[in-house]
Order: sequence, then structure tokens, then C-alpha cells
Amino acid sequence: FSVSEDLKYALRRSIELLGNEAVWYLQEKRHEKIYGRQLADQLTMECLRYMYRLLFLFYIEARPELGYAPMKADAYRLGYSLETLRDLELVKLTTEESKNGYYIHESIQLLFDLIYNGFRPDQFSIEGRPVHHSFEIHPLKSHLFDPKRTPLLNRVRFRNQVLQQVIEQMSLSKPRNKKQRRGRISYAQLGINQLGAVYEALLSYRGF
Repeated sequence: FSVSEDLKYALRRSIELLGNEAVWYLQEKRHEKIYGRQLADQLTMECLRYMYRLLFLFYIEARPELGYAPMKADAYRLGYSLETLRDLELVKLTTEESKNGYYIHESIQLLFDLIYNGFRPDQFSIEGRPVHHSFEIHPLKSHLFDPKRTPLLNRVRFRNQVLQQVIEQMSLSKPRNKKQRRGRISYAQLGINQLGAVYEALLSYRGF
């Protein structure tokens, strides 16, 4: 119960981080005018969708028995998985390049694309021979990962310093007091009821 309560807060905070960063990027990098209730509602829903994608990936990567995320394959686990990005949650970003670069953004977008379009080892070969030590992902053609459902965010690139905070929010629990250390959230311990409670808690959430 306490973990699901932490996740409700973490998702709400993460949506705020993404929404504010999207507004900043559209204004400062694309020089677009940002105003209007309709745009706020659309941005809210797209940020919700983005966070539900991450929540889904955290969940299926933590549950290999579901047989979807190929966590036993080194190529996926070390090269593409969201779990690997969790190792960056507390790394100090000290340079302008590390803070304002887009490595985490590009890694997550690549993972979203892998989930939606799938991947088979026989898609690539070397001199006609199949690539070994690879993995397979069946395409998940759901509304959740459909890039057409996030037209606003498709025009945005999130900086490392923002996505690192999002991953940290989704990876570490809230301390109950000043002396308590933050624990790492285990998505393998979450049941579908807890995830459902997190999902329902954000259905009425709206940005402005």
C-alpha cells in the first residue's frame, strides 16, 4: 500500500516535470506560442500516457514470467532496458552536456519504438548470417504506445536533468522521516490491484 501511495505522488510529480519541460522546449527551442485550455488538456493527457508507458515497462521488466520483456538477453537488458537507465537515477550531472543533453530521452524513445514495432533477430544479418546473442520482442500495437497518440510530445526532447528526476521519482520511495533512507521500489512486488489504484488516482488529474 505504501509503495502504491508513493507511486501516485511520483507519477503526479513526474507529469508536472514533463509538462513544464514540454512547455519550455516548445517555447525556447521551437519558438511556438503556448496558451489555451485545450492545449493544457492535451499536454496533460500526453504526459499521462508517457508516464503510463514507463509504468508498464517497469512492471513487465520486473516480471520475466510474463514472457514479454527479454530481460535474460544481455543485448536487451544492457543496451535497451529501462532497468539499465535506473542505474543513472542518482548519478550527478556536473557538465552542461550531461545536464542538457538528450541521451536518456533518445534511449527511452528507442525503447518505446521497440515495444510498438517489435524486433526480430532476422531483421538484421551480417553477410547473410543471422545475428546471434540478440533478442525478440513481439510488436505491441496498443493505443498506449502508438506515437500518433502523443503528437505534442513527439515535437519535444526532454533534457537529461529532467528525465533523471522522473526516473528517480519512479525508482525510489519517499522517506517517512529525515533519518530514513529512500528505498528502491520493487515493481516485482506490485500486484495488478496496486497498479490499478495508481492508474485510477491520476484519471482526474489535469494541468493548466
